Amino acid sequence: MNGVGVIIAKLILSGSLGGIIGLERELSRKPAGLRTNILLAMGTTALSLLSLYVPVRGFDPSRIAAQIVAGVGFIGAGVIIRTRASVHGVTTAATIWTVTAVGMAVGFSQYYLAVSLTFLAFVVLAMMKGVENRMVRKTALSNLNVLLTDRRDIPILKKVVDDINGEIHDMGIVKEGKAFRVEMMVEIPPTLEGELIARIFELQSVHRVENV
Repeated sequence: MNGVGVIIAKLILSGSLGGIIGLERELSRKPAGLRTNILLAMGTTALSLLSLYVPVRGFDPSRIAAQIVAGVGFIGAGVIIRTRASVHGVTTAATIWTVTAVGMAVGFSQYYLAVSLTFLAFVVLAMMKGVENRMVRKTALSNLNVLLTDRRDIPILKKVVDDINGEIHDMGIVKEGKAFRVEMMVEIPPTLEGELIARIFELQSVHRVENV
């Protein structure tokens, strides 16, 4: 196989491996899904190949590899959502790092490492979630205070809780000037608390969310 064929084969392989991880993320409805992980794997493979084939005497291939790692760190940080109550998106960020490693491994011809890492990452993402859910508490009570500027969003707020498999045990509404403070006691799986708060913030009239 000539040089061009090797490059194309590597890109197809890295895209396929990234797609395996991306498919699980897509089925789990995560922000970085199938296309993102395929492009990320192929992109890092291409950059790794560039670091090997740059026709400059004395060029150190590790320089581009180091920049890949640093650049992906910014992407990973961008998918993490931090709220007062919790941090959401860390697993997605870790997946991005892993897919980057897969792409680099293919680029540097470490095929066994790339395939093994893909297999193990898929096992962790697809199969360990059930184990994790059994090890932690099934549900927990959260006291949320949500400040709204539009009372018409209160029914939508209830629907958000229902959509994420939560249950409202108690709810009170207090008028504060032109705003409305909704006090809720919500029963929800601990792993979904961050996602619930993130979805509440998507409501246009939400001014503040507190976990008290």
